[in-house]
Amino acid sequence: MFRSLAVFLCVFCFFSTNIHAQCVAGNCINGKGTFVYPSGAKYIGDFRNGEISGMGVCYYTDGSKYSGEWKSRYPEGKGTKTYADGTKRTGLWKKGKPVDGSGKIQEEYIAKKEEEQQDDGTNIQSGCLSGNCQTGSGVFAYPDGSKYEGAFANGKFEGQGTFYFASGDKYIGSFKENFPNGQGTRFYADGRKEEGTWAEGEYRGSSLVDSGKTGCIDGDCSDGNGIYVYKEGSAKYTGAFANGMPNGKGECLYANGDRFNGEWAEGAFNGRGTLYKHDGSEVSGYWRAGEYLGKNNPDEQQVSDPVVVRQEDAPTPADAKVWAVVVGVAAYNHMPVLRYTDDDAYRFFAFLKSLEGGALPDNQVTILIDEEATHDNIMETMQDVFGQAGPQDLVVFYFSGHGLNGSFLPIDFDGYNNKISHEEIAEMFNKCRAKYKLCLADACHSGSLFAMRSGEEEPVLNQYYKTLAKSVSGTALIMSSKADETSLESAGLRQGVFSHFLIRGLKGEADLDKDKVVSIAELYDYIYSKVRDYTGNRQSPVIKGSYDPKMTVSVVR
Repeated sequence: MFRSLAVFLCVFCFFSTNIHAQCVAGNCINGKGTFVYPSGAKYIGDFRNGEISGMGVCYYTDGSKYSGEWKSRYPEGKGTKTYADGTKRTGLWKKGKPVDGSGKIQEEYIAKKEEEQQDDGTNIQSGCLSGNCQTGSGVFAYPDGSKYEGAFANGKFEGQGTFYFASGDKYIGSFKENFPNGQGTRFYADGRKEEGTWAEGEYRGSSLVDSGKTGCIDGDCSDGNGIYVYKEGSAKYTGAFANGMPNGKGECLYANGDRFNGEWAEGAFNGRGTLYKHDGSEVSGYWRAGEYLGKNNPDEQQVSDPVVVRQEDAPTPADAKVWAVVVGVAAYNHMPVLRYTDDDAYRFFAFLKSLEGGALPDNQVTILIDEEATHDNIMETMQDVFGQAGPQDLVVFYFSGHGLNGSFLPIDFDGYNNKISHEEIAEMFNKCRAKYKLCLADACHSGSLFAMRSGEEEPVLNQYYKTLAKSVSGTALIMSSKADETSLESAGLRQGVFSHFLIRGLKGEADLDKDKVVSIAELYDYIYSKVRDYTGNRQSPVIKGSYDPKMTVSVVR
């Protein structure tokens, strides 16, 4: 039911050459050569099938150097990193990160060294590594560590191929116009696999038609009990019907392995039920019109001793204005293209323009999607919009797209250049006169950070968010997931899970004390609970900053 925001759907557009990256000497396909990265860093050493692999040395732009073993574009194996300050580390490396003898990443060492150096780990060979990436067979790689090998037509994945995910998963099978389409298998790093039919990037599984029939195959599917098989065997429902639709108690088995058992109304999950996902996780609780409401019935929830915050005492006064810049990037050229990030941005923009969201006039909110969302355009728009804010106002920056360590990626990211650093966002917040600042980011960073899940994640997490979290007083930063997690998309919700519950919370579902005001604390508590429930605890939103917990972020009308 849900997909990795960063890489799951494999919908990609790209150029046949990587701007500012090139082989300047020797044989960079199979042999020894010299390769210049987009950053200006230079590698000299072995290549295999167009990838940096074997023994080699890389001179980074910050004055540091790595010499040793490489595998699939990363330092991996034995090697020595000489830092810009002259200190050295000789030992084992994995995906460019230092590891101990057991393969565990040395997180505290990374945090210390990354404070001292400019190189952020994104110097990864990318672009068309070998072959013909326009029409023919070739290998195309991305700076997050993912890679495609296979057939191309008109610059798109077309035919048989293999996509290697940064997470360690891989898909082998048929592609059409950049989507897995047809027969294929996705192999997960944890040993699971999905094998069967794919359509436009989504796993459809195997047909549930076992008798050659679709439609009502048994009983009364109008007003009674029966069994109904949906078109092409995509799902099979067994249970109660009313007016020709599932209504009452029933169970639906989907071709991809998902299963819902519970109450239905007018053909959708409605009431109490459990969604059993094919990955082994479960979502149990209450549903309305197919949307998950939570573990408890919202119609029965009662708030005892509500604390009513008077509007004149709320951190955002009634006469304060809201100024917002909304950014959504999906059609990347040098990162895997995303599925729902542009839709997420449009939905958040629509909320701000609605009566529920304050009906912001055009001069108070601007949306930038795909080709408009360049580095310079985003920064200039923030300056123009936020520059109009007064001393009692709230400014909001919403970003949905890719992220790399310490930055968000605009459309013109070329593999190294044009990242929007957290420092730039913090500086823009600091410049404006608004008393309250809110940054909302539905961005996946796990591919570049390569952090391992462990009980010692806090040093890396603090380092990761420190710039924005230490912005001026009154700033709150809500990120969609921890640094070592992947932000998830839901095929059922047709959007990112974080953005879905963000908007619902702002509309009033987060107003737990029913005082008609949604505070930043209420909003975060709501998002955290709902996202964790829906993703089976695989995604945990994070809040950082120096903010008043009572800061008003929306008013329920």
